[in-house]
Amino acid sequence: MRRSLRTFGNGGVFGFTGWFHNSRLGRYRAWVTDPRKAIVLEFENETVVVSPGHPHLFVDELRERTGVEATVEAAEA
Repeated sequence: MRRSLRTFGNGGVFGFTGWFHNSRLGRYRAWVTDPRKAIVLEFENETVVVSPGHPHLFVDELRERTGVEATVEAAEA
């Protein structure tokens, strides 16, 4: 979420929620309480950033339930 511009939402002590924009992701929606655990979900019409408690377990569950190949990489959203 670094270098992101909040276009509509909340960006404070307890988390980041709402609509944001940056050069890497473009326009995206976020529900993030811990930016260090951020997961980027790219859909056909929307990009969403969330921060699950256990990112690797979240991605494993996502793979299992959807059959969609997902990758985990350490990167700044």
